[in-house]
Amino acid sequence: TNCETYGVVVALDNINPDATISHALMILNGRCTDTDRRMQMMNFLLERGFGLLLGLGPAQFNPHALRNGNPQAAYGWPVMQPMSGACGYTGGICIPNPGTLRYDDIAALNRVYPITSANLASFPGKVLTSANTVSISGTISFRAGSGMQGVNVVARPIDQYGNPIDDYAVTFVSGAYFSGDHGNAVTGWNDSAGVPLTQWGSSDPLLQGFFDLSFMPLPPGAASTTYELTFETIDPLYVYQDVVGPYIQGSPNPSGTLSAITVADLSAGGTRTVNVNVADSAVANYENAIATEAEPRVLPPSGMWCGRISQVGQTDWFNFPVRGNRMFTVVTQALDERGQPTGTKAMPAIGIWDAFAPVGTASEGTAPGLNGYGIGETWLRVATAGDDVVRLGIADMRGDGRPDYAYCAWVLYADTVTPQRLPLAGGPIVIRGMGFHSADTVLVNGVRAQVTSVSPNEITAIAPHAAAGVTGSVDVEVDDLPIYYAAAVISGALSYDAGSGDSLTLVTAPAGTVPTLVPIPFTVTALGANLVPAGATTVTFNVMNGTATLECGRSSCSVTVAGDGMATVNVIAIDATASVVTASLTNGASLQAHFAGGTPPAITALNSTLSIAAGASVNWTVQALVLSNGSPLAGQTVAWQTGMGIHAAVSGAVTSASGVAAKALQVGPLSPAQQATASACLNGTNQCVSFTATGARPEYGYIEGVAGTAQSVALAGTPGQIIFRVRDMNGNPMAGATVTLSQAVYAWAPPCPTHGRCAQSQLLSKQTSAALTGLDGTVKFIPATVSGVATNVIGIAATGDTSTLKISVEQRP
Repeated sequence: TNCETYGVVVALDNINPDATISHALMILNGRCTDTDRRMQMMNFLLERGFGLLLGLGPAQFNPHALRNGNPQAAYGWPVMQPMSGACGYTGGICIPNPGTLRYDDIAALNRVYPITSANLASFPGKVLTSANTVSISGTISFRAGSGMQGVNVVARPIDQYGNPIDDYAVTFVSGAYFSGDHGNAVTGWNDSAGVPLTQWGSSDPLLQGFFDLSFMPLPPGAASTTYELTFETIDPLYVYQDVVGPYIQGSPNPSGTLSAITVADLSAGGTRTVNVNVADSAVANYENAIATEAEPRVLPPSGMWCGRISQVGQTDWFNFPVRGNRMFTVVTQALDERGQPTGTKAMPAIGIWDAFAPVGTASEGTAPGLNGYGIGETWLRVATAGDDVVRLGIADMRGDGRPDYAYCAWVLYADTVTPQRLPLAGGPIVIRGMGFHSADTVLVNGVRAQVTSVSPNEITAIAPHAAAGVTGSVDVEVDDLPIYYAAAVISGALSYDAGSGDSLTLVTAPAGTVPTLVPIPFTVTALGANLVPAGATTVTFNVMNGTATLECGRSSCSVTVAGDGMATVNVIAIDATASVVTASLTNGASLQAHFAGGTPPAITALNSTLSIAAGASVNWTVQALVLSNGSPLAGQTVAWQTGMGIHAAVSGAVTSASGVAAKALQVGPLSPAQQATASACLNGTNQCVSFTATGARPEYGYIEGVAGTAQSVALAGTPGQIIFRVRDMNGNPMAGATVTLSQAVYAWAPPCPTHGRCAQSQLLSKQTSAALTGLDGTVKFIPATVSGVATNVIGIAATGDTSTLKISVEQRP
């Protein structure tokens, strides 16, 4: 299933000091030769394999020709087109005329293996390369003068009508001779084998933006030609083994406006130099990284700043103090020229050191560039053991540096919390630190607090009531927006403590009909007049009426509450006699529990969970089943209670003859990871079940085919519906997700012959439609057709940021 990637694998594993090849390997995967179509692809991959061994790399030309509905433009694809052209694992013809080298391939070979006057005698029948080709070279530079690396320069000859000719185009990536990975102080200067990364590519700054369109063959029959130079962004998909240009982890986008340039009247042997200084490219809008590891800057008091990594090998260095038993997060976000977040410029990598560690030592924690969910984001979370001063380093992942490598960053760090003690009812707190944003949230012992004000260095909030059973120290956490995954935590920052009290509040108690001989907790909280837990207070539980017993074996039990004010005793119903149990303080304050033993009906949720795309709204019909001794029970009242994000028009429902009570709920819109819960309770008792809807991140949804994604029917037949299902990142069906289906309808053509070219199909129509998934995550589409015409429909369905699925529908004659 990966023949287009691993059908042919090459390794050039020994190069002599004089730049000649000493040893290389080519491995052919015999499992990719089982069909004629895969054999066709293997021939093409073998050809590309020899290109790689000869020193050629992938070249970008019209990469989206097929996707844009312009298959004619694909005839200009070079053999070294990235990602094996249009091949898939089923094989076939990957590019038009795969056995013919394009001018881009020929020019690349000419540059690596030119015929010169010195070696002409060794190649009978050959001619001098330079005298029989044309050359255009030059440099693309930023306004400030440094070279702009990673721009795809395309030279097309112009015909007699002034139109550029794709068939004879040649490409070159600016700075391809310059190093694309220099190493950096954060992730290291060497590769996994200990080889310095700087050995690959030149370190000569004059080559940083240099492009070399030399030794281009003239179009057939032309004595001289005028060329049009255009400048392109490298496709972000072209990375690692499919890399185009020097940046193996992806090329940054060009900066500023690069308009087309005409180079006129080049004849055989002619050369021309074209230097392009981009006047509107990035300039000094941000402070340059000027500190060193030996002399870092002091972090701004706000914990927020913006900077720029403008030179190759540059690192931004900062120092700041931290307390022990803390966790903080460093976040950077790369920016484009407009100051907007981007993933196509700098790749900031983050490293943390002890500030007293010697210069040059390995970092104690690192984060690779762009590891976050936010656009252009890198994040690193750090835990501290004791009070210390830390050193922070920020470098481009590639060790690169350019005037358009700007970024903004912040350190989300919580230093102190006051007061350090609160009553169980909670209360106001002040958190001091840095890097706080207006959208930050606060958790106390995992429970959300009410934030009342935020500044970069201070947050005020109302801490919630302590959860049942919580005593002593609890953590305080400050969270940034979820997309940044940034948090600051102070462990044991405050504690819920207690004082004397004179009243009781009910936590839980047996009520209505309860199972006989089953211990049911009766729990109260003792509070003082100021709502502080009444520690060391005695709560007495008494059986006032009926046959119930207490866990102590007597009709009266006393419990001394701890600092949390909680007192609990288990109560047991012996039979169906109505019983009353009281909990009381010595001052007469009391609470009562009324209950009787029996076998109550049981309630069960039939469809208890729903995953819904964040921001969407759906109608969700939920069902609760009521059973008595295992049999459905009709006529029972079920009451629904709903919370934020989920709503029922009417709260009650009555079970049917099958014992089912149904309720239509309106759900959404929810934010990512937000949960909305509705409860269904039986006959006013505490027998309840929950129905939970969770906001799923639609950008991480993935699509799968259910039916109709690959069809072949006769012309007289009718294609079936195409059905997809979208799942969230946890594999659950996602409701409310958007699915877009693009379909291209081609006139039907027979399968490709064993030899020769495939028949070219005419594009008849195109259409794009979108729909939302239902509660089960599915969505349906009608295949595109042309009445009375045999067709091949090729389509692609997409959801989220990256998930796609191809479809094919054939109506054969």
